[in-house]
Amino acid sequence: MPDKPEYLELLNDIRLQEYRAGIFLKAWADKTEHPGLKGCLSVVAERETSHGDIFDRRIRELGGTPEDKDDDLFHERLRVAESDMTDAEKIVQMREFQTRMTLPTVRMRYEEAAQDESVDQLTRSLIKWFTEVEDDSGASMRAVYAEIEGSQ
Repeated sequence: MPDKPEYLELLNDIRLQEYRAGIFLKAWADKTEHPGLKGCLSVVAERETSHGDIFDRRIRELGGTPEDKDDDLFHERLRVAESDMTDAEKIVQMREFQTRMTLPTVRMRYEEAAQDESVDQLTRSLIKWFTEVEDDSGASMRAVYAEIEGSQ
């Protein structure tokens, strides 16, 4: 196998982000009483965990080794998800966390990689598919959030 590609760090960052999102979204799904939110969060949490597995495998296929990195924002999100805050309060907090993400965000980096011809074709295809699933998950969550916010 040729040298390890330079974009392995990006794939690892995606892997970590997805695994961690699966954890805190499942924690929130387990806590909420809202049936629509519970269903949505459960599906998205399963997707996120699956994405973590897929990117873990891709890193290994490319000759890399997945690595863990500490992420204080993950711990804060998990604390909120597991808390007794209302769902509306959690939505506000989760949106606030989004504003604190380091730039460029992982999303910005993988959108760029999807167009970068120095990234192998299979990985670019994986990232494009992943982006579409993320878009669908985001749309589902925004719709349920709007329903909750509208009932306040």
